[in-house]
Amino acid sequence: MGERVLGLGLKLLGIALFIGPFIAAFAAHNWDIQAAVIPSQAEMDEVNERVSGLVVEEGFSEDPFTLGTPKFSNNTVSVTVEFTSPLKIPIKITDLSASISGQGWQGAQVQMEEAEVDVPANGTANFTLVGPYSGTPPTNPEPTDVNITFELYGVTLQVQMGAG
Repeated sequence: MGERVLGLGLKLLGIALFIGPFIAAFAAHNWDIQAAVIPSQAEMDEVNERVSGLVVEEGFSEDPFTLGTPKFSNNTVSVTVEFTSPLKIPIKITDLSASISGQGWQGAQVQMEEAEVDVPANGTANFTLVGPYSGTPPTNPEPTDVNITFELYGVTLQVQMGAG
């Protein structure tokens, strides 16, 4: 009989520990479900004020990437890239790929030669994009369809930019 009472007591304790925080949250907000679940505008403004400028000081520049002159040899194109980070935190670029095309030229698909690149906070990092090409290289190639994957504090973000 004692084991049954103990088993029932432990089950009720588990239910109370699961439901208790919800009841406490609703009671703290005068039993208003919306106030308990959705933060007020004042609370959102306070959070926004505290975190503004935490990651990016003045926003991204229009072009954080500086592309060197493409080098064409043995049906391979290579481009040195300099990335200037506007972020106040270090990041890791894990993948970058792009298409390079020009007038009358089919283009080439290039991607990072390095496995990953560490970029210090508000710092600069250099890496190389390489890929095969065919045909006569253009005189003024431009990057298009850029895909970049980077990691910030363990969070992986992927950004895709169209032509231009």
